[in-house]
Amino acid sequence: MAQRREDVLALLQNERHLWLASADADRPHLVPFAYAWDGACLTILTRRTSRTVRNLQGGGLARVALGTARDVVLVDAEPEFIEPEEADERTSALFASLPMDPRRVPGVIGVRLRPQRILAWRSLSEMRDRLVMRDGTWMA
Repeated sequence: MAQRREDVLALLQNERHLWLASADADRPHLVPFAYAWDGACLTILTRRTSRTVRNLQGGGLARVALGTARDVVLVDAEPEFIEPEEADERTSALFASLPMDPRRVPGVIGVRLRPQRILAWRSLSEMRDRLVMRDGTWMA
């Protein structure tokens, strides 16, 4: 479990793109995003009028996928919206590391995704022990 946690943290730190799933009453929505990891949360930027924003505002949880089919990490996360002009210095630095930096791209909003549950596995043999975070707390 300790090694799996370290591997998940390394992936979160080193990867730069994720797939984010959200849904409304009609259908699911899955889109790729560049992201920044601050050690506790994933941060993305998107247009404030996007379907993703509408879905997350109405639905609560988001699901994020990183990695490949043979080394996957799934993150269920609570979204928090951040107005660029209200971002603290640390969050502004995260925004600056992303392609849609609000200083260059008008009309975007930040979305901080706080992990609540993380599943990770590399093969069928790891399926049984894939839960590495529950209720925002890393498993032992």
